[in-house]
Amino acid sequence: MHYMMYFLSKTVGSLFEPIAILWILLLIAFIRSWINKDKKQAFFTGFLAFFITVIGGTKISSYLLSSLERPYIIEDLNNIPQCDAIVLLGGTHSFSDYGVNSMELGEAFDRVITAVELVRLKKGKPLLIGGGEYSSGKHKGLSGQLVKDWIDNWEITDSPVYVLDYSSNTRDEAMHTKKLAKEKGWGKIILVTSASHMRRAEAVFSKTGLEVIPVGSDFKGISSSQSDYRIYDIIPGTGGFACLGNYLHEQIGWLYYKLRGWL
Repeated sequence: MHYMMYFLSKTVGSLFEPIAILWILLLIAFIRSWINKDKKQAFFTGFLAFFITVIGGTKISSYLLSSLERPYIIEDLNNIPQCDAIVLLGGTHSFSDYGVNSMELGEAFDRVITAVELVRLKKGKPLLIGGGEYSSGKHKGLSGQLVKDWIDNWEITDSPVYVLDYSSNTRDEAMHTKKLAKEKGWGKIILVTSASHMRRAEAVFSKTGLEVIPVGSDFKGISSSQSDYRIYDIIPGTGGFACLGNYLHEQIGWLYYKLRGWL
C-alpha cells in the first residue's frame, strides 16, 4: 500500500511538469490526427512526442554526457601527485542576498568540495579560484571571492587562496592562471572542473605551457545513468534535456575553441 501511494505520487507529480504537459498534448494531437487520417499532422506531432520521450524519458542523454566524463574518473584522490597549485574553475554558484555567505549553490558546487579536499590532502598548497562577476542591485564583485570568503569564514584551510581576475570563459581563466604561475614560478597544476568540461579545459590550460593534472568532479551523466530506472521515469522530465544541453554545449564549445586556435 505504501509503495502504491509512493508510485502514484511520483507519477502524478511527473505529469504536471511543463515538459510532461507538452508531451501529453502532443500525444493527444497525434491520436486525433491519426483518427482523422491527417498523416502530415500525425507525423509531425508523433515525431515531437517521440523525441521528447527519448530525450526526457530515457537515459540516452545521460549516456552521452557520461561519455565525456568517464575518462576523468579518479577512484582515489590520494593517488594524485603533488603539484605547485590547485586551480578551481568557476560556475559553481550564484550570488544570493539570503544565502549563507551570499552564495546560492549550483549543481557544479562539487568542484569546490573536490578542490578543498585536494588542499586538505596537501596535493597543492595554494588554491586558485576562477569565475566571472556577479551583479545584483547594490552588490557586485567577483564570484570567486564569495568562495574565498566562505573558505576563510569557516577556516577550512590555512593555505593561501587566490581569486583570479574576471574571466568570461575558460580560456580567460587559463591565461590568468598562466600569468600568476609565471610570477610564482609554478609549472605543474591540478585542474578541477566538471568532468564533462574537463577535455576542453585541460586542452586550453595545456596550451599555455602548464603541466596539467586533471581532476574531474560533478559527474551528472554517470550519476544519472547509474540510477535505477523506474516505470514512471518514462514520463519525460527536464533532467534528460539538461544532460543533452550540457553535452551539446561541450561539443560546440570544443569546436569553437578549436577554430579560435585555443586548443
